[in-house]
Amino acid sequence: MMNKCKYDETLGKGMVMADILKTNLLVQVARMYYEHNWSQQHIAEEIGFSRPYVSKLINEARECGIVEIKINDPNAAESPVEQAVRTRFGLQKVIAVPFAEDYETLLVKIAHATSRFLNTIVRENDIIGVSWGNTLYVCSLHLRVVEEFTNISVVQMCGGVSLADKYIYASEIPKRFADAYKGTPYLLPLPALVDSIGLKEAIVRDKNISEILEMGKKVNIGLFSVGVFGHDKTLAGAGYISREKVDELLGKGAVGDMCSRIIDINGRICDEGVNQRTIGIDLDELKNKKYSIAVSGGLFKAKCTYAALKGGYANVLITDEGLAKELIRLHDSAE
Repeated sequence: MMNKCKYDETLGKGMVMADILKTNLLVQVARMYYEHNWSQQHIAEEIGFSRPYVSKLINEARECGIVEIKINDPNAAESPVEQAVRTRFGLQKVIAVPFAEDYETLLVKIAHATSRFLNTIVRENDIIGVSWGNTLYVCSLHLRVVEEFTNISVVQMCGGVSLADKYIYASEIPKRFADAYKGTPYLLPLPALVDSIGLKEAIVRDKNISEILEMGKKVNIGLFSVGVFGHDKTLAGAGYISREKVDELLGKGAVGDMCSRIIDINGRICDEGVNQRTIGIDLDELKNKKYSIAVSGGLFKAKCTYAALKGGYANVLITDEGLAKELIRLHDSAE
């Protein structure tokens, strides 16, 4: 508990305080109000002054420079690299975090940037859609919601992956997002890919599943990460695609997957047969979202991230400066 100030309120009206004592009082009140988030009434009770006089002290602390108010608008400042990526790919917004020595630190930086951006766009009654993967899981761990909302829904936009060598947190991500926003999670407890088109059609006819898939179409804020496609990557490693089929898809130019859909360097679906066995949001539906946010970091994700942007599936990109520069190079070399 801070020491109470023993000066009478009349000192601020008729008598002139010694400069050092008045400064100490202003600093004390400013710290209570701005650093400790005390109400003006709480401060008044603590130091023995009236609430209007506390308000006067707070204003005086600002006027004399003890307190400086700085507003950080994440939509205002834009680095040359962010602007270059935004204009080349026709995006609404690009956020590129600084370089980090290791990938884990980089993901945390991207997660913090994602949280800050979401704080500028999330509103009451929003429906937030999420995909799976380590990147979004790290984002879910570092959400810092600065405003309370009501009626937020969080929808799992695509089926998950079991038996993978790396856990992809398909159900944990929507649960954590929903917890952060005090909303409701809607899970899609299904595999990303099933054995046949007929089986998929039967599954999506189920009333509960179809309702969640329809909710995915109503998402107005969609977040997805982009994965590299290959033999040792998630979808193939989980056994959903045979080694022979992986070779075939690589031969067709597959570079990545997003929302469990496999795409080539231009963002096109690589194999319609595989696509028709995939459970989740259609990629073209992402183009209709108010915010379709690709979250991707690390140079090794350059081609798959480029593919997602080339396909027009994202209108916001949250990434790192190294990957952003490589995206510029890939774009310019393709022109």
